[in-house]
Amino acid sequence: MQARIAPLFNLKLLAALLVLSGSQAALAAAAAAPPPPVVAKELGKGVYFLEGGGGANAAALIGDDGVLVADAKLDEASAESELAAIRKLTPGNIRFLINTHEHPDHIGGNEMFGKMGAVIIAHDEVRSILAAGQRGGPPAPAVALPVLTFGNEGTLTLHLNGETVEIKHMPAAHTTNNSIVHYVEANVYQLGDIFSGDRYPTLAGGTFQGFIDGVDQVLAEANDSAHFIPGNGPVGDHAALVAYRAMLGSVQSAVTQALDSGQSLEAFLASKPTAATDATYGDPARFLTGVYNQLKGAR
Repeated sequence: MQARIAPLFNLKLLAALLVLSGSQAALAAAAAAPPPPVVAKELGKGVYFLEGGGGANAAALIGDDGVLVADAKLDEASAESELAAIRKLTPGNIRFLINTHEHPDHIGGNEMFGKMGAVIIAHDEVRSILAAGQRGGPPAPAVALPVLTFGNEGTLTLHLNGETVEIKHMPAAHTTNNSIVHYVEANVYQLGDIFSGDRYPTLAGGTFQGFIDGVDQVLAEANDSAHFIPGNGPVGDHAALVAYRAMLGSVQSAVTQALDSGQSLEAFLASKPTAATDATYGDPARFLTGVYNQLKGAR
């Protein structure tokens, strides 16, 4: 009996190892798989949402006057995919590139577009950070640096392809230098990482109150038919931005109550204060931890 059981056990063990090995191989293959190519989707006359590729969402304004691009993906390969999507629509010159902030997933194509002659536009601080080298990396080459910059609460307006493009510095939220792009006639707002319809926001140098103030500012002027391009995820409508603002308000109330009652961070997270919205925005732990620590530190 023992001589017959051992081989059977070994076969089961071998099968389990093969399954595990196959799962690991599948995970490795998935991790190594390139992102889907960038696809352009028109949201308003001449204004396109550039979805896919590596890095954050981007947009392009296309017309007879040339092309304006807002955000430039993660790296050279994803920027080339972004450019390929644009080239399917127009051979026109890339005249302007806007950076909504400095993080790598938004500025990966700066050098490529800069070499093509695009004038790069961003907040003053974006230029300073890129020139110094962010996250311990080397300084960006001169051709990848913003040429036109603006300061805190600054606004820059471009008139191109029959469109009024307003670039506005927003309250410190995701970062201290985050800006939005408003395509006025097309009724499209590109909000960068101030908004996402399918994930909780990330505090990366900005403030939680800045998210609330920034979204309130947009909602105060946007109408019900506006489109909102987030930093990541699908384009949102007015109802999606209103729901996002409601979530921010709910989190603010929950954290304030926890701090008022002396509740620890661990107990606060265990109470699952965002259970009603986790199905929409995902895992809240990092976001709630950041908000709790920031509001506690402000007391």
